[in-house]
Amino acid sequence: MKKLLSLIAGLLLIIACQKAEEKTPPTQPKTPYDWDFYTDPSRLAVVKKQPTAELKKIYYQVYGTPCGGWFDGISPTPEKNDTYLKAFIDGAERSQKTPIVVIYGIPNRDCGFLSKGGHPTAASYRAWIDRVSTIIGQRRAVVIVEPDAINYCNHKKGTPQYNERAELLTYVGKTLKNNNPNVVTYLHAGNSVLVTAHPEAVATAVIDGGLEYMQGFALNVSGLGGTQEEQVGAEKFVDFLATKGLKARYVIDTGRSGINRPKHQNENAPYNSCNNFNAALGPRSTTRTTAPHADAYLWINGGGGSDGECNMGAPAAGSPYPEYTRALINNAIRVKSIEILEVPNDL
Repeated sequence: MKKLLSLIAGLLLIIACQKAEEKTPPTQPKTPYDWDFYTDPSRLAVVKKQPTAELKKIYYQVYGTPCGGWFDGISPTPEKNDTYLKAFIDGAERSQKTPIVVIYGIPNRDCGFLSKGGHPTAASYRAWIDRVSTIIGQRRAVVIVEPDAINYCNHKKGTPQYNERAELLTYVGKTLKNNNPNVVTYLHAGNSVLVTAHPEAVATAVIDGGLEYMQGFALNVSGLGGTQEEQVGAEKFVDFLATKGLKARYVIDTGRSGINRPKHQNENAPYNSCNNFNAALGPRSTTRTTAPHADAYLWINGGGGSDGECNMGAPAAGSPYPEYTRALINNAIRVKSIEILEVPNDL
């Protein structure tokens, strides 16, 4: 009898364990969009040091909004190196917020124009991407891949220069897809004007750049396209990519999308989007979008910094530019493209 009871007890234990195992759901990747977006404390410090309540309120409209952290792993600027990237990712994890990471270090970056730089060799770039992947690890992040890179610096398809850049962009997508399950990546594809006027050329460029390994594409990075105009173009491009057998989603940089492509204050300015004092901030970083394939509106380029020395008195790209910041804020308030945020008491 004792043996029979022991046997029955053993069988019941096995059945109970099996049921417990059946109730345990499989581990699922964490989506970056489960959390709100991360604001770097160094940006809030800019607000805190303003001498008056009025200035604090003005600056908080920009610096209190989550935006992209831009990294290249090689610049002498401390904010762009691996140490700061680790601090950025660590800070976001501690805050239970999702960081917006912009990878911006490809060789011959910006084709030698205002934001020139990047890694000296393809090998150096690949090694840096490996480090980025290691730093992020299993943490959440939204990653924007190499703004402006898909023009291939006007090199023709099939040339060594074109092939190298295509391989490097693909390397980013593959590396993060294989090693970072809680990351979503978006390859910059230009803006709505470009993808609408030249869908075949842009599709070829992003496909060659490894779009199949990414969540999708980003539009309007550091640009001045209006939110709705960019979104309409993005949806059309999603449909066009579908004809190529690719499913894609997208994000839009709304950092300066409050007014659709305003004229530059300087008629002789070489680039309309460079330090345009007639531009305005757009919708703050959010996943509350109004189109079926839009994952988020993001302040990828978060304002507060110069686009480059493209007009008299402008500082170098990325440097603080208070006059420009104020113009973006005041224009946004005027056209009501942003909601006004109240400054927290601790600032």
